[in-house]
Amino acid sequence: MSTQQVPTTAPPIAPGEPGTPLLSRVVEGLGGKYRSIPVLLVLALIWLYFSSQNSAFLTSGNITTLTLQIVTTAILALGVVFVLLVGEIDLSSAMLSGVCATVTAQLAVKSEWPLWLAILGGIAVGVVFVLAEVLAVIFGVPSLIVTLGGMVILQGLLLVVLPPEFAINVAGTDYARISSTYLPSGWSLALGAAGWLIFCTTRYLGHRERGAGASSSALLSVGVPAVVSGVVIFGAVAVLSEGPGLPLPVLILVGMLLIAAYFTGRTRYGTHLYAVGGNREAAQRAGIPVSRMVIYSFLILGVCAAVAGMVEASRLLAVSNSSGGGPLMLNAIAAAVVGGVSLFGGRGTVWAALLGALVIGSINNGVQLLGMSTEVQSFATGGVLILAVAIDVVITRGSLLPNRR
Repeated sequence: MSTQQVPTTAPPIAPGEPGTPLLSRVVEGLGGKYRSIPVLLVLALIWLYFSSQNSAFLTSGNITTLTLQIVTTAILALGVVFVLLVGEIDLSSAMLSGVCATVTAQLAVKSEWPLWLAILGGIAVGVVFVLAEVLAVIFGVPSLIVTLGGMVILQGLLLVVLPPEFAINVAGTDYARISSTYLPSGWSLALGAAGWLIFCTTRYLGHRERGAGASSSALLSVGVPAVVSGVVIFGAVAVLSEGPGLPLPVLILVGMLLIAAYFTGRTRYGTHLYAVGGNREAAQRAGIPVSRMVIYSFLILGVCAAVAGMVEASRLLAVSNSSGGGPLMLNAIAAAVVGGVSLFGGRGTVWAALLGALVIGSINNGVQLLGMSTEVQSFATGGVLILAVAIDVVITRGSLLPNRR
């Protein structure tokens, strides 16, 4: 663990306005460990509304469909979370996912490479490209401009990588099995139980390390999270097991989230990551390698983009000149922000990728299920995004009231 005392959040929340102590405490709480509560409430309201309008919304079959629909967005959003946490942004990651998926399809289907080697080739492309981008960012060019230019370059690169017919069909290949593989219910239950036990053990050990031995504190720190996580994990396994089983892409997403949660929450790397995003100058003075942390964040995004693209190509059974296009980039950034990651850096957790993707994916799924127009879907998604950013601004400002000049 780090021995340096460094700031781990964005600029400290200012004291509340005189006469509004309750509101100030609410704002302060939303900026800390209760950041996920509004997201969960919004998600519950969305599910309640759509299930009241159509009883098929919460069925096992639709939940399985929903999980498969959000996996690509959630994996890409996970990479976006790392870049946002250090106070940067990336607009090219969706196009990068399309290029990486196409390179993998070229190697696995056209060149008949072993799938694992083709996957490594696709990931290598993602890592090399973001490395070139982040070097420009470190040099001093704003990440917004660098990645905007990178997105245009990737659009051209995608046309270069694709064959003359501008599409590669992966149906019937090992590539397609990434999204069509389901774990039997017994394996799903065993993995769920193992994950729950690891979570409970980690919480308990963390509680002991903090030296908080009071029974009431243990109940809040270990008992309540254990019960809530148990309900979520075993409930999800039970619902998905009523259908074909646990989809492999969901397992990939959960595995990536657990690894990311460990490194951001329990290692020196995580401490430095939040410190750089919270106050870059203070982190520099504390001896934290700021440039290296920014590079690491972009490299992680490159890996996530490559994996997201491969999962999406496997689900759609093809890559084409539209791979990585559409609303994927907007949805990934929106998922990270809606899930609770600050646009100003230094606040949020990796679980925001999953929560935000669930919110946006539930809106899209529900709108389609009710047969509403795509305009309604755009209105709802945009409204939720604006609300999330407004909350982020209020939390960063530390007050519900606008700044006074």
